[in-house]
Amino acid sequence: MATATQEANDVIEDEQEQRQELTGIDTGTLIGILAGTFLIVVAIIRGGDAGIFINLNSFLIVLGGTVATGFIAFPSKKITGIIPIIRQAFKPNVYEPEDYVDDIMRLATKYRSGGMKQLENAESDLDNRFLKSGIAMIVDGYNGKEIHEIMEREMQSMQERHNNGQKILRFMSVQAPVFGMAGTLIGLIQMLMHIDNPDTIGPALATALITTFYGLLLANLVMTPLATKLASRTEMESTLFRAIRVGVMGIHDRINPQRIQRTMNALLPPSMHRE
Repeated sequence: MATATQEANDVIEDEQEQRQELTGIDTGTLIGILAGTFLIVVAIIRGGDAGIFINLNSFLIVLGGTVATGFIAFPSKKITGIIPIIRQAFKPNVYEPEDYVDDIMRLATKYRSGGMKQLENAESDLDNRFLKSGIAMIVDGYNGKEIHEIMEREMQSMQERHNNGQKILRFMSVQAPVFGMAGTLIGLIQMLMHIDNPDTIGPALATALITTFYGLLLANLVMTPLATKLASRTEMESTLFRAIRVGVMGIHDRINPQRIQRTMNALLPPSMHRE
């Protein structure tokens, strides 16, 4: 059996693998983006010439400038790793915290009635690496303080990793409208160079404003909502980690399972309580 130290070192990578292996998609995220895009497209089509809203130069200015500033502000490895982070927003919820209350109640009961051997046998059946790491530390004889400190570090590492991805998205969501405005200024300058021809002013001005339109869409329809969704996921996982840590400490101290359940319920919203 792997030692508790090895479990603690591998927990972050294992949690990532679990998330990546999930099938399905989060319908709320997909419906939100598709519905927003659909309504905007319909409004554009109903307004007349939809073709003027397609401009490759404007798109390149907004997207290129936004990505370029991201590489300037953050390490390149973090920028190239942003796609897997974004993908998590389109996947279903990874964890339901209340589901683990029953697991911990079962483990606590086994430990109180059957001792360490029963707990060790049950360890291999656990699918959550954070919980499995905690149980492994109990089996390997870690004291309560050590278990609490290691699990706290694991939770902080998870939060830091997630927050880094959200920080990049929020930074880019600020930069996208800025480069939209920069593209508009470029278009206006080009328009003023031909101001002696009144026939070109209208189309040129429309093209210039499209860049700002692209920047606002990228920031407010995609990046900011995705960052907020990922922050919600992080908060949910943190709640789960805290509840599991409370349960593991209760198992270690051989606390009555009903007391463990009440303590874990106190960390969860009323709708997630187990009775």
